[in-house]
Amino acid sequence: MNIATAKQQIKNAITVYLQKDQEGRYKIPVVRQRPVFLVGPPGLGKTAIMQQVADEMGIGLVSYSMTHHTRQSALGLPVIVDREFEGFHYQVSEYTMSEILASVYECMQKTGKREGILFLDEINCVSETLSPAMLLFLQYKVFGGHRVPDGWVIVTAGNPPRFNKSARELDAATRDRLKVMEISPDYAAFKAYALTNGVARCIVSYLDIRQDDFYKVTTQVNGMNVVTPRAWEDLSEMILNQEELGIPVDAALISQYLQDTDTARDFALYYQLYQKYRKAWKIDAILQGDYDEKTLEEAREAAVDERITLVGLLLEEVMGRMDACVRTHDALALRVKELKEKKARMDQGQAVSAGERQLWQEERLSLLKERDLLKEDVASVQKRIGSLLAFLKDAYGRGMELNLAVGDLSVSPRATAFIGQFLSREYFEESRDLLLHKRKDQLLAELQIPM
Repeated sequence: MNIATAKQQIKNAITVYLQKDQEGRYKIPVVRQRPVFLVGPPGLGKTAIMQQVADEMGIGLVSYSMTHHTRQSALGLPVIVDREFEGFHYQVSEYTMSEILASVYECMQKTGKREGILFLDEINCVSETLSPAMLLFLQYKVFGGHRVPDGWVIVTAGNPPRFNKSARELDAATRDRLKVMEISPDYAAFKAYALTNGVARCIVSYLDIRQDDFYKVTTQVNGMNVVTPRAWEDLSEMILNQEELGIPVDAALISQYLQDTDTARDFALYYQLYQKYRKAWKIDAILQGDYDEKTLEEAREAAVDERITLVGLLLEEVMGRMDACVRTHDALALRVKELKEKKARMDQGQAVSAGERQLWQEERLSLLKERDLLKEDVASVQKRIGSLLAFLKDAYGRGMELNLAVGDLSVSPRATAFIGQFLSREYFEESRDLLLHKRKDQLLAELQIPM
């Protein structure tokens, strides 16, 4: 399964595990709450989705890597305690609370969240001395005599041994106590994540063209070459920040993240082309609807790579303006709320000086002006959305380019936030037609009717 499917499966498991009966007890007993085991190549986002799941479900998260834990740090330290049975006194050894479990209680105290996820990464890298205790922990949720608090679900993760020299295959007894989810690379899932999290558009456009470069782990004479979603996301952060600071993005930087010579070289060349196309194509004029038949002909004659890049450049510009409008709207909404609260206090007869009333009136007028400016910006962006879709339809008809643009506008949170708040007639028309077209193709395929 891909990482998006795994994320939903984890949420489903947690939802079920946290269900309670009428007496307030968890319906599934602890011994039957199998921990999740995410196993897959490195860099797919196994760790990242745990924070997303916790945030979306409103529960706590404690994360640990098991690679550095010894038996003592995981189980706690042995201490001698006195015991008494029917007048007989004796001494036994017990364990202090594990560092891992202590972190769970600390999280509960800091956040006030009584339920959460205990995420143990690199679970198949534990030391040999700790392995026997892990079996007991995975089934009974006990470390050194101390139980994981009720309401805390255990999720684990690991890489197959071929990707990690310190990892090993889990034995049958251990796997039989886990919900095993095998994760594989999937570009569609990564793209949805990339659009949601603001990965640089040049990277998204490149991977739209070269999807095979999205994930690579190959063994060469000089070692292992690695390109992962994590590498693309980290490279994106550097690109965006260096561009903002005016620092050139070069092949030396790119190769530090994309540790495959061919991929690093190809993306470095593409990045230069992306900047070239940004200047060559009159993006702002197209989005203003100011394009002629010559421009359309050039777009039609462009190679597929350049067409996808052009769509990316148009979307990059529109989505940036969408985001600015949404941010401005949200900031104004907060100020309007504060202004209304001040007005309510004044109406209730609270003592307010003439100066305060004057400031309130000035703030109100300022907000009205900013609201009018926002309306102009929104109208401008709506026009740009219409021009973008019209240009692609004029140039390519209802082809791959239009589908790509509508699809990205439907997935990107920046776009959906704007369209949900301010609407866009052209987008709704094209997205509706796209869905109808896809449904028609699906029905024809099912009926095996040739076009």
